[in-house]
Amino acid sequence: MHGYLAMTRTELRLFRREPFSVVFVLAFPLMMMVLLAAVFGNNQADAHKVQNGMLMWRGVTPANYYTAASVPVIIAALGLMTIPMTLASYRQRGILRRFRASSVPESTLVGAQLTLALVAFVGGSLVLAIVARLAYHVMLPRNTLAVAIALLAGTAAFGAIGLLLATVIRTSRSAEGIGLMLFLTLWLISGTAPPPAVLPAGLRDVASFLPLSHLVTAVQNAWFGFGWAGTDLAVLAAYAVLAGVPALWLFRRSS
Repeated sequence: MHGYLAMTRTELRLFRREPFSVVFVLAFPLMMMVLLAAVFGNNQADAHKVQNGMLMWRGVTPANYYTAASVPVIIAALGLMTIPMTLASYRQRGILRRFRASSVPESTLVGAQLTLALVAFVGGSLVLAIVARLAYHVMLPRNTLAVAIALLAGTAAFGAIGLLLATVIRTSRSAEGIGLMLFLTLWLISGTAPPPAVLPAGLRDVASFLPLSHLVTAVQNAWFGFGWAGTDLAVLAAYAVLAGVPALWLFRRSS
């Protein structure tokens, strides 16, 4: 436990010193939420706009829609960029071999990375929610427990995906490029940038398989009081298992 806590503190300090991670994990979701909410407004009359047979904003104002949709973006950024970049850098610089030589278990490092993701996510979400509340008077979550469970499921899913990426990407530069490409692709078609109602049917079909789409739906359902998104939570749990089990096995072999 002492080693885990020491490594977690170290990882938190290193995270604060990495501009790329801070920008895309904390600043990017906040800036895009503010920008999109400012563009589409907070007019209650827009809540019932329909396009392609779907409610554009799921029955709430655009500002409320983007506030709830932007919180999962923080988790996606951590899983697709921060974790792969960090672990790929450790492998490239021989740090993973030194950990193994020092009898530091892989579980300690993985646990520290997941704790870092959780701490960064909580901090970024609080800042985002406070700004949205002060600037646009958005609603508070109707079901806080369901929101928390959805976000924990998303953290597990994207943490597993990030670890899996870290096992197959050999350098930090490659992890940065691949992670950024994956992140922006998911961000554009998962309901966190344009709402799904305005996307072509083909892109909506693709998005229905993506973890960020299910995380956004699970968080929004709980946030807006639409009930539990059981199917979406099950999909996130499946991602966590299907990516996490091979990721842990490959990480032990490649570290």
